[in-house]
Amino acid sequence: MRIVFYYLMYVSYANEPFTQSKLKELLNTCRINNKKRDVTGMLLYIDGKFLQVLEGRKEDVNFIFENIVKDPRHKKVNVIIEGRLSKRNFEAWHMSFKSFTARQFRKISGFKNLESFFQNNRITNESHVSLVFLKLFYNKNYKPISLT
Repeated sequence: MRIVFYYLMYVSYANEPFTQSKLKELLNTCRINNKKRDVTGMLLYIDGKFLQVLEGRKEDVNFIFENIVKDPRHKKVNVIIEGRLSKRNFEAWHMSFKSFTARQFRKISGFKNLESFFQNNRITNESHVSLVFLKLFYNKNYKPISLT
């Protein structure tokens, strides 16, 4: 039997700017909650905007997302895309995270290097649309990266 995963990508806006300590607290909470439900993914925070990809069993992703929607720290939560995956894009990350500046990114332990991630996961014709969108979002809001 082939396992099929569910993914959901959304964007939202912070009600107020997140400090480094608030970002670290958010990341720790995400990792704990996601690990309990075996949800993986990535969270980007750039200039007051969040973009998050969640992947796992549909009921687990929806449970996490329902709590996200209720979170008073952000507003205008909009699902960009959702669907099924044959394999996870972020299988080793209970929540990878990217902060809005390189300096803050390096200071907070446990963050993954997105440049390295995109180099190791090149966009091809077979790439899942969530990876393409994530790379475009990162490119537009943080640092230019080629799509090849």
